[in-house]
Parts: sequence; C-alpha cells; structure tokens
Amino acid sequence: MLFPFLAVAVVLGVIIALGPARRRRLSIDHAPLPKKPWLLVIAVIVQAIWTRWLSHLGPSAEALSWLLPVSYLPVLWFLTLNIRTLWAPVIALGVCLNFTVMLFNGGTMPAPARFSSDPAIVAAAHAERLAPGSKDRVVGSDFPTVLGPLEDQYVITLPGGQQRLVSIGDFVSLGGGIIGLLSVI
Repeated sequence: MLFPFLAVAVVLGVIIALGPARRRRLSIDHAPLPKKPWLLVIAVIVQAIWTRWLSHLGPSAEALSWLLPVSYLPVLWFLTLNIRTLWAPVIALGVCLNFTVMLFNGGTMPAPARFSSDPAIVAAAHAERLAPGSKDRVVGSDFPTVLGPLEDQYVITLPGGQQRLVSIGDFVSLGGGIIGLLSVI
C-alpha cells in the first residue's frame, strides 16, 4: 500500500523539479544558498515548544492547537523566497499537503487510533484526542477526518528503532530535500 504513494510522490517531485529547470536553465553546478533560513528556525522553535510542553497540557492544549498551522507560515514564506531553486517547489507541495489537512482537522494532523500506544484510545472507536509529544490528533475509526488519505498513516522506523507516523506530504517534502541535497553535492 505504501509503494504506490511513494511512487506518486517521486513522480510529482521529478515533474515539479524538472519542469521549472528547463524553463530557467538552472545549473546544478551553482546551487544558490537558501534565502532567509532564519524563517525555518522560527517554525522549528514553535513546533518544538508545542511538542515538548504545550501538547502535554491535556484539554488545555486544544485551545492552543492553532499554533501548529501558524508555524507553517514562516516555512511557506521561506519556500516562496526560494521558489527558483530545484528543491523548493517539491518541498512546498509537501508542506501544503500537510498544512491543508491540519487546517481542516482542527489545526493538528489526524492519525488513526490503531497506531496509538494508548490502549484506551485504541479500544474507543469514537475517541479523539491530542497525542502528547506530537503534532497528531488521534482519531478513532468512527470519527471522520477531512482529507483522510493525507493524514499520518504510514509507519516508518528511524535509525535506532524508534517508529514515527508520517503522511504523503512528509514523503513529498523528503523528496524535495533529497533533490536539494543532490543539487549541492
């Protein structure tokens, strides 16, 4: 099930990256430095504050969940400033996919309850709650999510054995990051 989504993400990334490259004739030999990288620092700080502290506030965290979609705005600004590079349009597509699904689902990324480590959430099919330490809103199978195919629903294992949920937007953004790394090498 994961392979078709990865294939689509790679194809979209190649189309987006190579389409503008033919019109602009960008040289891979000369990869410009990103403009205003400090914008990413702002987004990372807001998201780190959310995952480390605010998401652990329980019901009070609901009132602050708007911070997550707002933290994507500096990222989108950064990508807009760097849109003439090969990697920025691909990453922008992934960020927009994640931003859109979060915006339509209460400001957090929906994640199916079957992936939760909390047995009470898995047992309650109608449950919905913020997952402490993440940007996810754990939702039961009876709870409808808007743009469900774009939610965090793919499990990856990181080096060291830690598992994380990712979305199609994450894969697309990763593809853009790989294009960026390859253009620098």
